Amino acid sequence: MKNFIPIAQSKTIELISLMDRQPIEIKQNLKPIKLKKSNKRIAFLGPKGTFSHQAVLDIFSKNSRQVPCSTITQVFEKVFNGDAIFGVAPFENSTEGMVQETLDNLVRYQLRIVGSYNLPIHLCLLGRTNNLQKIKVIKSHSQPIAQCRNWLSKNFPNVLLETESSSIKAILSTKDPSVAFIASKQAAKKYGLKILAENIEDKKTNITNFYVLAKSPATQLSKKLKAQKTLLLLAVYDRPGVLRDILSQFADRKLNLSKLHSKVSDAEGWDYYFFLEIESLPKNKKLKEALEETKQYCSIIRVLGST
Repeated sequence: MKNFIPIAQSKTIELISLMDRQPIEIKQNLKPIKLKKSNKRIAFLGPKGTFSHQAVLDIFSKNSRQVPCSTITQVFEKVFNGDAIFGVAPFENSTEGMVQETLDNLVRYQLRIVGSYNLPIHLCLLGRTNNLQKIKVIKSHSQPIAQCRNWLSKNFPNVLLETESSSIKAILSTKDPSVAFIASKQAAKKYGLKILAENIEDKKTNITNFYVLAKSPATQLSKKLKAQKTLLLLAVYDRPGVLRDILSQFADRKLNLSKLHSKVSDAEGWDYYFFLEIESLPKNKKLKEALEETKQYCSIIRVLGST
């Protein structure tokens, strides 16, 4: 054992070092879903070339009509108003956590989550010049910038960072060669940019979880997306121990929680909503029992859908 410990430590360090250098591909094995009618519109955060667009291309077949939106809020609006049959919105990134705009809109709009999709995110520094010394500004969506924070601090400590509503919107905002961008390799090909650095994300297991939204349940789509969990939205009566009492309803029935996230309510300062993800589908009898018991602790209980 004394001889084994230093060998194990050395091998572990080597493995971690290798993982830090090489991006890891973790992608859902999903055959693109063909919609019955070619006029089925899919809303996503655009323009074309964003990671949201890539998620749409992975999830749905080419016969779907893709509807680029300028904001995540607009994705929700399109689905809610019937201008799109489905919407695809980023919910959580493995590096930066929850996407606040998506959380806000899950509260605001009465839509259903009909499934989720995990997309590996590998980021590149793109530009119109090969001279890195000429770069004065780097633009992108706030999430990619945050996912590369350490790399940017090390390689471009004095460069101004600017955010746009999407990574592609940043590219389209200027042709100034002193401005570089953080986006995908596919975006470089689509918009004729030079790839100045690849895989610049700080965490190589960088994954974004996207939700597929609809106005009503879509059972067949949920099955194809292999939805296995339920996302809940709760507004609780404020008293000591109320969250413990709520969580015990699931624990007593051996229902595991995979997510618990709080969000400040818009209605009153320091009042909170809670998002709970349960490792069970909504039709599960034990989950229905737990929700029935939970009503006494909550002013609002919404089953947002299956993930």
